[in-house]
Amino acid sequence: MDVISCRQIVIQALELTNQSRSDDTQIPLTDTTVLFGQDGHLDSMALVALLMDIEDALQEQSIDVSLSDEKAMSLSRSPFKDIPSITQYIYDVIAAQA
Repeated sequence: MDVISCRQIVIQALELTNQSRSDDTQIPLTDTTVLFGQDGHLDSMALVALLMDIEDALQEQSIDVSLSDEKAMSLSRSPFKDIPSITQYIYDVIAAQA
């Protein structure tokens, strides 16, 4: 799976998240939008739900990964800060399993 495909999965999962949000709490789907962390649009529960949606989408493509493991949570720079960082993290996790 390439980075572009990983990004598409992240965007689709965020679109799914937005479907359950009111108009005034929609998450802008831009590279600069802070998703998680200080000033982020997602709290920890919403982040877990997003990661589960991403994992489900990956499983549909026969890719079995865990994105919310201890390694991810212990990184000094969160891989969940924004769309580019989540995308790169997913790509790296998949590549490490190959």
